[in-house]
Amino acid sequence: MSINRRLRTNYTTKKKYKKKKKNGFGILKFLLISFMFFSLFSLFAIFLLYSKYIADLPSIKELENMEIAEASTIYDRNGNELYKVFKEKRTYKNFDSISPNMINAIVSGEDKRFFTNPGYDMIGLLRAVLYKVTGKSDGIRGTSTITQQLIRNTIIENRSSLESLDTAIGRKIKEIYLAYKLTNGVSKEKILELYLNKISFGSNSFGIEQAAATFFGKKAKDLTIYESSILASLPKGPTYYSPYNHPDRVVGYPYVYNKENEEEITQLLTKKTISLNSSLLKELTNFLTNLKGKRLSSEKIVICSLDSEFFKNNLSIDDDGCSVIDYSKLLDFLNGIRIEKDGEFIEYQTGRKDFILGRMLEDNYITFEQYKEAIIKGFGYKFQEVRNNIKYPHFVFYVKEYLENKYGKDIVEEGGLRIYTSLDNTIQDKAEELVLKYSEINKGKFGADNAALIALDNENGGILAMVGGRDYFDKESKGNVNIITSKLQPGSTFKPFVYSLGLIQENIGTKSPIYDLKTTFPGNYIPSNFDGKFMGKMNVSTALNNSRNIPAIKMYYLAGGEKKIVDFMRKLGVKSLNDKGLYGAPLALGTGEMTPLELARAYTVFANMGKLVDVSPILKIVDSKGIVIEDRTKNNSEAKQVITPEQSYLITSILTNTETRPKFWNKYLSLNGRKVAAKTGTSTKQYKKGGKKYIFPSNLWTVGYTPQVTTVVWAGNTDGRELNNKGNGLEGAGPIWKDFMEFVHKGKDVKNWNRPNGVKEISISSISGLLTPEGFNSDFIVSSLFKNVPIKFDDSLKEINVDLLCNGKVTENTPSEAIGSKTLIRLHSIRPEDPAWENPVLAWMNKKDDEDESKKALFSFPNIVTSISEEVCERTGAENSDIVIKSTIKSGDTFSIGTNYIQLAYKSTNPIQKILVFLGNESVYEIKVSNKTKGTYEGSIIIPRTYSPGEYDLVLKAIDNNYYAGSDVKKVNLVSKDTIPPKIEITNPLDKDIKLYEGDSFNLRGNVVENTFVKNINIYLDDKPLKMGLTDKDFVFMINEDGNLAVGSYTIKVEAIDSNFNIGTEKINLEILQK
Repeated sequence: MSINRRLRTNYTTKKKYKKKKKNGFGILKFLLISFMFFSLFSLFAIFLLYSKYIADLPSIKELENMEIAEASTIYDRNGNELYKVFKEKRTYKNFDSISPNMINAIVSGEDKRFFTNPGYDMIGLLRAVLYKVTGKSDGIRGTSTITQQLIRNTIIENRSSLESLDTAIGRKIKEIYLAYKLTNGVSKEKILELYLNKISFGSNSFGIEQAAATFFGKKAKDLTIYESSILASLPKGPTYYSPYNHPDRVVGYPYVYNKENEEEITQLLTKKTISLNSSLLKELTNFLTNLKGKRLSSEKIVICSLDSEFFKNNLSIDDDGCSVIDYSKLLDFLNGIRIEKDGEFIEYQTGRKDFILGRMLEDNYITFEQYKEAIIKGFGYKFQEVRNNIKYPHFVFYVKEYLENKYGKDIVEEGGLRIYTSLDNTIQDKAEELVLKYSEINKGKFGADNAALIALDNENGGILAMVGGRDYFDKESKGNVNIITSKLQPGSTFKPFVYSLGLIQENIGTKSPIYDLKTTFPGNYIPSNFDGKFMGKMNVSTALNNSRNIPAIKMYYLAGGEKKIVDFMRKLGVKSLNDKGLYGAPLALGTGEMTPLELARAYTVFANMGKLVDVSPILKIVDSKGIVIEDRTKNNSEAKQVITPEQSYLITSILTNTETRPKFWNKYLSLNGRKVAAKTGTSTKQYKKGGKKYIFPSNLWTVGYTPQVTTVVWAGNTDGRELNNKGNGLEGAGPIWKDFMEFVHKGKDVKNWNRPNGVKEISISSISGLLTPEGFNSDFIVSSLFKNVPIKFDDSLKEINVDLLCNGKVTENTPSEAIGSKTLIRLHSIRPEDPAWENPVLAWMNKKDDEDESKKALFSFPNIVTSISEEVCERTGAENSDIVIKSTIKSGDTFSIGTNYIQLAYKSTNPIQKILVFLGNESVYEIKVSNKTKGTYEGSIIIPRTYSPGEYDLVLKAIDNNYYAGSDVKKVNLVSKDTIPPKIEITNPLDKDIKLYEGDSFNLRGNVVENTFVKNINIYLDDKPLKMGLTDKDFVFMINEDGNLAVGSYTIKVEAIDSNFNIGTEKINLEILQK
């Protein structure tokens, strides 16, 4: 006690004490107390664990009599049943009625230490818990023995991938406890018997007997090694490894490709592909057959008859042609085989069954010969045909796999769930009808025998329709492949994402100029366009809507390159693109593979003004007890703003602009009565034919959205076969997209996108994309949308005087008519500092090209030039070519505002290039002539309505090819409109009455009094034309010149028409007398 007091009263003073020696008894006492403490603590912990997790567990004696869970049912959004995940088909078989091959395969694949473990794997469990805690895994998985799986499939409540760590640990404790009790209560053979009779093998097959019948049409006792390896692969993922949906994943497959085009492979999975490549397949088969293998130990095998030329990897092979290989590396061994024949290669891609076979070989259940035979057996293997009554199978199996990944396959298959999906059966039926209809058309038109469609509800991400292909059950055409979840090159439908990023990185707007010209990009990359042409100058909207490649590549660099684009796409929900730097600039053209589902989701971000929604096929899930597990019937409030509304709106404004895409494209890319954003795409591949390489279309796309719905349509061939050269996204996928979108929007409100405040509409120079200074030429002003408004002003136009003969320097000797005002225009690329971008623009600007429509449009504006010569123009021919021009116009003549008729003649030493008509000091009309030294003109001139009546000098100025001029000047009176008809005076006969004897003739004479020009004088006999087109005001015409008029009375009418089309007439009576 005294010590304690000192410690309390002198706690600031250090005290020194004698050290006491520790003896052995003290240490023993400490260890004993510690042992007792931990023993009591352990007993207490065990008691708590027992009370919490084990006390209420059912007895394992109930296992054999326990009923497996209820069927789960998938419905569409209207409550129509699509598919029961299972309606149990099961025939119980005793252990002795199951093939030993199957027993060995399932043990090797699922639990290789099954016959020696106590029912659980402690090391694997601890590893899984660690991974869960550290975040390396989202659940405690991969640790279950066969016994634990049996417990989980029968006694313990099914697991979910969303369960908490505490729930997962509790479930594992229950599994381990019951597995241990079961292992100590029944034989291992009985456990295997129960397991193989209880588990699901997918395709509505439960239990080994039903699975054997479904996939192979035989009994469980007759299963071969190959068949057993297939069935043993399925418990890992009945849907993922389904022999019907994904034979490539479970069986594996040989594939072939050409030496010169290693990226274009053909999987040998169908009769057709196997038949076409039978020679190569035989080479692979012979190679595998000739291999020899011998077991060295439990971990290694020696394989002989090897040659390094048959492997793509550096396989260590000794002088005897042998290599020692770890059993764990057998899959790498098979995947490394590469055999060449006549420039063609064949390789092998392993499947899940190859893993099982390798394990069986390792565990000494099969020989190396049996191992080889089973691998070869899989080449082109066809499973028992089973056509279940499934409505919308691509969608149904997508939903099943989606739910298995989210909740675990046990809950889906055995939870008795009612799964209400977002799919609308009316919309889905229409989608399937259109896919089937146009697939038939495309097959003959483009060589594309398949099509697919995905439609999403933009508001909540629900899948309204999913057609993964024209016929799920067409095995020969790989109909079971769901195109919507397959990775494909999106072609030009990817370009809007690149533009979207590029438009916010720089001061670029929707109408900013960009050039489609041959350009060399880094890496000596020189892309071309789909039509092999370059369209020159255009704006951003036109470039994207015309799907031009060179502007898209430029946008790739403006956007920041590959990494920024890949990162951007991840924000939009696209995970398929990798960030390994493998794409380069061609990524902008859609060479990076992604699924149509990812493509559709990314486009919904544009439709939703920058918000990303979770795509889901689920509306609501209710379990067997009526508890709602998931409910998405209300609007999705979890939409995430991943890009700004401004960024989305800019792209939508382009893709909805029907004026900047070719007019005939709108036949397929527009909807009646509502705005829609749309983009087509065509991806191509290199194919080899007859030893030569060719580029053919491979994937045809049309993508588009309204505020309500986004739809992606694909057309092509499932196996990647080339289409013919006519194949294009507009005509291949466009008709399906158009008809579907019209159908799905019937009865929907017309909605539009509101422009965000951050998007500004301003006037810019169409030449430079910059702001327009005061007084800027209105011909070059356009309205454009921007997020980042330019701050600089345009300086690309300059007014100068030139010698029109050669756009050269004006001197004192330059003829006055040759001096003209020109607008000098200077064009630049978006990156004028980069010669690779700038030089093609400068070359294009200065090159004459009558075929370039964009250049013709630019230079259709008056007085535009791209360069001015400092040289003095050289004139050939006479210096003053003595030009003479005369007309029938007299001083004092009357002209009217509008059309007037004139006659003139000219001659010159030098050829005349044009004749200008001046009224006062203004040129009002140009008369086209054909560069001749002399000629005449009879025709109309037009005086503009801007003139007022009065007296003017009318000047006819003839200009030769050196710009020397000669003129004819007359004073004329201009009236608003001449309505007075010409006056005709008949001078013979004066009394307008004449009599002739039969056969005689006379000269009709007269003159026309008219202040303007007389256009025509016509003579009629009894209203029948006698002479037409006289133009001399003083006219003479012989009547009855041929003497053929018969005895009788006639009326001669003279008609005069002036230049304003006023008509005057006079009549003369004629009588023919008999001699």
